[in-house]
Amino acid sequence: MSRTFLLGQVLTVLLLAQVWLVVWNVRVVRRPAARRWSDGAPLLSVLVPARNEEASIATCLEALLAQDYPNFEIIVLDDRSTDGTAATTLARRDRRVRLVRGAELPDGWTGKNWACTQLAREARGDVLCFVDADTNLQPETLSRASCELQEGDLGLVSMLLRTDTGTVAEGVLMPMVNYAVLGLLPAALIERPGFPQVAVALGPFIMVTRTAYVAAGGHAAEPAHIVDDMRLARAVKASGHRVGLRNGTTLVRTRWYTGFREIWNGFSKNAYGGLDYSPGLALVALCIVAPALLFPFLRLGAALTTGGALALPVVQVGLILTTRAIASRVGRDPMWSVPLHPVAVTVWAATLARSMSLARSGREIEWKGRTYATRPPAIGSES
Repeated sequence: MSRTFLLGQVLTVLLLAQVWLVVWNVRVVRRPAARRWSDGAPLLSVLVPARNEEASIATCLEALLAQDYPNFEIIVLDDRSTDGTAATTLARRDRRVRLVRGAELPDGWTGKNWACTQLAREARGDVLCFVDADTNLQPETLSRASCELQEGDLGLVSMLLRTDTGTVAEGVLMPMVNYAVLGLLPAALIERPGFPQVAVALGPFIMVTRTAYVAAGGHAAEPAHIVDDMRLARAVKASGHRVGLRNGTTLVRTRWYTGFREIWNGFSKNAYGGLDYSPGLALVALCIVAPALLFPFLRLGAALTTGGALALPVVQVGLILTTRAIASRVGRDPMWSVPLHPVAVTVWAATLARSMSLARSGREIEWKGRTYATRPPAIGSES
């Protein structure tokens, strides 16, 4: 029995396990339960960091003001925008909306961490809900999320969300977000205290109790960390509070990036930090996971062109595309991009390699008009 045959059988078993994992995760990452709150509901502070978001802030605020939760305030932080973000916010003449002018970015901070820290200081509620300015919520989102927070005894809850796409590149590449969460992570471990590093939050929508936020140190705990959402989720879990992830694909939608260039830079900025700057995890992703997801397609192509055996590569490709199709259906991502999954995996692997290179060398990357070092904190402290 050849080594190639054995490796092929092992890969097939692993891909079968991945199909089982995504089905399991779909059951675990459930849709938040419906809840109607009375007028005596706790005050909820909706916090919106906004930097040059003139094009999206009005739509975001309209969706927030339409929430059926009875007791909330909205605080928008104008993060030193150079467009009409502030004027557009002030045009929403509603007592629930308050505009705060952001202070100058201090040394050693990322813009998002600094903006969220300022917002948390301004908030009056016992529950904080961070919502990106390019994110739109359905009217029942706050009610459902706060119900999960209270009834699930959670310190933090975030949402798997729907990604709006406007270009082919976005349609091909952005489904990797939901695929990574559902197809590569053991989501059932997110809520289990015994696994402190298994914690996930997606930045466009994060709801956290003030108690858990303070215990975790908030966004100020690691102000230079480039991946604020994942870092906050891990810090909350490490502080002894439970973290939950729910399926909010019918409740929350956002457009992460516009076009290939933003995706390339955004993934390059975040990918290595999302793995908590772990060289081991990054190398496993680059040297094992990505090749395992690409090799069956290459083998199938070779078999089709040379007349080789088709059975095994066809089964393996079918298993990979099944996993991706389930994740895309749950995530409401475009199904036409499922056959282009190898392209998405290749670009994702390339951005992870670039992200790791940027971080290990200490090189900087520009984002929203600011320049950030993506260097891991441990390395930065040594220099």
